Amino acid sequence: KVCVHCKCDRSEHDIGRNRSLSVYERVGIEPTAEMAALVGATGRSDAPGSVSHGYSWVPPGLNRKKVEEYMAQLPNHVVPRVNSSGEKYREKQLMLQLPRQDLSVAYCKHLANNVERKVYEEFVNARNEIALDIGFVCPNIPKQMECRKCNGILEKNEMAVMAPKLGENCGWHPACFICHTCEQLLIDLTYCVRDGLIYCERHYAELHKPRCNACDEVRMFGLRSAEREKGYTSEGITW
Repeated sequence: KVCVHCKCDRSEHDIGRNRSLSVYERVGIEPTAEMAALVGATGRSDAPGSVSHGYSWVPPGLNRKKVEEYMAQLPNHVVPRVNSSGEKYREKQLMLQLPRQDLSVAYCKHLANNVERKVYEEFVNARNEIALDIGFVCPNIPKQMECRKCNGILEKNEMAVMAPKLGENCGWHPACFICHTCEQLLIDLTYCVRDGLIYCERHYAELHKPRCNACDEVRMFGLRSAEREKGYTSEGITW
């Protein structure tokens, strides 16, 4: 999709007023009390690990030293330093991995009737309950474990990314916490789980529903055969 004014790719534009949203606000789920406290503390400008340390996003709950340790383990081009290509990468991935039309009915243009709206809302509610979650960085894991991606060893007291939906025995190296489909770093540690694998929300949704190539919405009742061959819906052609 391109900007209707300047014709450049949508991903080249800043997120704008949505930049200040927490990931929980963005995806529409409630954090646990423990995570809410961490997110709140990290958001204060005087807090350890706050974004004032030169990053547009940092993992909640880490002091400055641990933030730097986390960032040092990521590929340089994805590190979200303020005013860097890594910050642009994060903004682009927020739009790609967390498409707003997957998260709220308010952004869906092609739900034809109340039945489709109901099916959409049921899909969102089920996804949010059983699959969608936010990971966290454990600065010092309490025991040795195996990285779920590379099968390398995470030593006791080493830093690891944890995914609560998969339990306390599942950890990843920071750079290994990636979508099983697109293999991009899971942005802001946001993931969906299916069959023990982790996905970005976009590709998790596409495991369940076809996506229109034109309007980028998932189709609640699939595509008709002619539409499936072209990869877009008849409604989507007008976009």
